[in-house]
Amino acid sequence: MDALFEQLSVLLDGRGLDPARLDGVLALFEGEARASWAAAAAEHEAVARATEAAAEAAEGHLDAAMGAAVGTYRGWSGEADALSAATAAMEMAFDATSKGVAGRP
Repeated sequence: MDALFEQLSVLLDGRGLDPARLDGVLALFEGEARASWAAAAAEHEAVARATEAAAEAAEGHLDAAMGAAVGTYRGWSGEADALSAATAAMEMAFDATSKGVAGRP
């Protein structure tokens, strides 16, 4: 870019403006601008891909954590169901025993 500015200053050094030389310098500026634009676009694309990959990895970790939490909940739920069934069986046995004992002379 510095070389382009140097060439532009040479064009404007007071010897008069040569349109052909000015067109050449402007073409160089345009090429430099296009190259900078392409580099910025490529960098943006790379950052976007990296961000998308990070988001997908985070989603995978979240899915794994949620799956583990659901599995733990189901385990506790199953234990609670088993405890409830055991309690109900004990109450039925107690009720049956109590009725039998109460009915004895």
